[in-house]
Amino acid sequence: MDTVRSLVYRFLWNALALFLLAKGVYGDRIEISGFAAAAGVVLVLALAQALVRPALFLFRLATFPLNLLTLGFLGLLAGFVLNALVFFAIGRTGLISGFYVKDFGAALGMTVLYSLANAVGTVLFGQRKET
Repeated sequence: MDTVRSLVYRFLWNALALFLLAKGVYGDRIEISGFAAAAGVVLVLALAQALVRPALFLFRLATFPLNLLTLGFLGLLAGFVLNALVFFAIGRTGLISGFYVKDFGAALGMTVLYSLANAVGTVLFGQRKET
């Protein structure tokens, strides 16, 4: 599978997963109007991760001994909290019309489930090396 097709499939998978999770699991705490709003949230989340990830280098460097001591759990937890903050900010500011998050707990739970869906999408639609 070529790179562009893989990116498009994963983008659509993530938007569908976000839409279904928001409607099904967190329907009472996260409001989403449709697939277009989900696609917008996925796009903003991807842009935020691309911009913030280089800044996290200093954080990871400073917390390396603690991260080593916790066997990487600190890095995982920091990633979840960062993504939850982005979900919460998008949902509370009205950046994407049709997407609203009522509380931070819903954003954090949504982040964990969205990360699992993203991992499944990467396995299904990730770029494969030809041998």
